[in-house]
Amino acid sequence: MMAHQYNCVLTLALPARLEEEVLDHLQAHPEWVSGFSIMPAEGFGTGMSLPTTMEQVRGRARRRVITILMEEGNVDPLLASLRADFHSPEMAYWVTPLIRFGRFV
Repeated sequence: MMAHQYNCVLTLALPARLEEEVLDHLQAHPEWVSGFSIMPAEGFGTGMSLPTTMEQVRGRARRRVITILMEEGNVDPLLASLRADFHSPEMAYWVTPLIRFGRFV
C-alpha cells in the first residue's frame, strides 16, 4: 500500500444534482485523489439557486460536501480539471492545512 503525505484538505460544496458527475470526475483522477468522504448538507447564501419547490419553501438548497485529504501539490491540478468540466457558480471549494492524519491500526 502506497503511503501518502497528506498535508491539506480540499473541501468541495456542490449542488446535490452534480454529485454523481463530480464523483466520477474525482475517481477518474487517482493521480491526485486517493479517496474522499461525502456528506449531505443544506446551503444558504448568495450564489445559491433553489430549483425545487421544497428548497424554495425551506429557503435552503440540497448540497453535498466532499472532503479530500491531499498532497498540496495536487490541489491546483485537480481544481483546474474540475473548473474545466464544471462551470457552476454554485460549486465552491476551500483548502485548509492538515495537521495530522492517521489510522487506528
